[in-house]
Amino acid sequence: MRDDLAPLTLLGILCFFGSQQGQAQQAVCGGDYVCIADDSVAAAAAARRDQPSAVAKPENLAAQERCAEAPVDISAASPDERRLACSAAKDALQLLGNCGISLRRPLNVQIMSEVRHPFSGAIFGLFDTKQERVLVTQEANIPSLVKDTPYAELPERDFYRSLIVHEVVHGVMHQNLKRKSTSHAAYEYPAYALQIASLPSSVRDTFLQSIPNRASPDNLVFNDSILFFDPFFFAVHAYQHFKAADNGCAHLNGLLVGEVAFIPTLPP
Repeated sequence: MRDDLAPLTLLGILCFFGSQQGQAQQAVCGGDYVCIADDSVAAAAAARRDQPSAVAKPENLAAQERCAEAPVDISAASPDERRLACSAAKDALQLLGNCGISLRRPLNVQIMSEVRHPFSGAIFGLFDTKQERVLVTQEANIPSLVKDTPYAELPERDFYRSLIVHEVVHGVMHQNLKRKSTSHAAYEYPAYALQIASLPSSVRDTFLQSIPNRASPDNLVFNDSILFFDPFFFAVHAYQHFKAADNGCAHLNGLLVGEVAFIPTLPP
């Protein structure tokens, strides 16, 4: 990883922001520069997003359109970006739909010149649970973020689509939660598993082979330590564990009610 990312690397690069009633906001990261934000964390992100460094330039103002395939509204500066985001969102909804999980309310996806971690630097994207919207950095600005990570070895467009899939999965799962999880791993397992599943098979194989010391998915326990300290390992094994199951969909539906054996449940 680059030196300027070292503080984030120890916590990973894919971020989850959660809150517990009566406690200060928590900001913990692990994976690929994608964050989930809630309450005041979302407000902090919004405040930074309103700054010039976190929005599209005035000459590149975004237009919004509803995807033809699904109740997903895409805000982006170009028709190509909107088409790509709609295509990725459709993939995410199909993967979840195979498990009987669907959108309950329209979801907003915003493609921006830059998305920033509320307390740090540029990130791939952000899911704002309060506003139920996905913010994703423009594809043109992704290369500098994937530098020196396994994602840099993947075709840029394929990885970028999977990034949008990841965040849309967060949005749909959030709408269907029956019990709030106390584990960040529980939120990231479905997003990673389906992100990797959405990649073309040859690209997926390249990513899987880039992670050494892959263990058998049998009896693997997913926890926050693995997520934060080795997010790429977490991503690979989430996918493998999901695909190895006789009924991987049961894992996703179990996560919605907080009843899975492979992710420890912490006290509320």
